[in-house]
Amino acid sequence: MDSRTVWHRTLVTVVVVFLVLAAVLYAASVLLAPADGRNTAGLFVGWAMFAVIGAIVVGIVDFFVRPLGGRSGDADVLAAAEEARTASTRTQASR
Repeated sequence: MDSRTVWHRTLVTVVVVFLVLAAVLYAASVLLAPADGRNTAGLFVGWAMFAVIGAIVVGIVDFFVRPLGGRSGDADVLAAAEEARTASTRTQASR
């Protein structure tokens, strides 16, 4: 697996972690609002917003890191199988 694919998967994992963290923090703000007041709830909502912004930023970075052209590890395997079957990786007919 090449390093771009590894970076892509790592960044997707970070985005998911940020989104789960945002959901947990928002739920905590809803649960704590009646008990501790608006200041505590506002603090947790603020942290949840930072987690969402972090997920967006990491998602943008991932957009530029991910493998280009829709190629993934599976594409290399499929190309090797096609080459073994036909002795060529060309997929279009000659003109």
